[in-house]
Amino acid sequence: MNSAVEWLETRTYVPRQWRNMFFGTVGAVAGFLGSLVMITGDIIAARVMGKSPFMMLRVYATLRDGAGALSLSDRSFFLSAFVMHLALGSAFGAIFALIVSGRARFQSMAHYLSAGIMFGLTIWIVNFYLILSWIQPLINGREFILSNIPWWVAAITHAVYGLTIAAVCYPFRNDVSPYESGRRTDIPIF
Repeated sequence: MNSAVEWLETRTYVPRQWRNMFFGTVGAVAGFLGSLVMITGDIIAARVMGKSPFMMLRVYATLRDGAGALSLSDRSFFLSAFVMHLALGSAFGAIFALIVSGRARFQSMAHYLSAGIMFGLTIWIVNFYLILSWIQPLINGREFILSNIPWWVAAITHAVYGLTIAAVCYPFRNDVSPYESGRRTDIPIF
């Protein structure tokens, strides 16, 4: 490809609402996968710190279940933490893809992956220090998450989440174009 015009003509034009749906879907899948990687990172971090493998997930489940999630006899914590991470991870992945995909600034892989890491760290800072720091004491009477999850574990797992969503979304970043091309669209499909 020799010019930007030829490059644009190789992309598929879709109307704006379908473009957003495409990137939102790609981002949701990337966020789902990123959440699985993040949960795996939490399990590995717990083992490295010498704790029960699911202790971090128990702490995250305190948002819904309170101190009862820390009880080793109760296994329902896993579903709470797992579903919370997958649902929020998918939603945030869709937001990430909608923000950066198809933008000229994020064409290089380094910029795209850096944006993903920064997005993950932003989620960590906003969720932990701006939302959970005041809402969990209101709901449960104590900051279980902030006081039991080491800051470096949370930062690393959220950065890895952002890196994962960026790596999954990157190949799809230019699959659709916001610009209508001059290509013929009346080509018969057999």
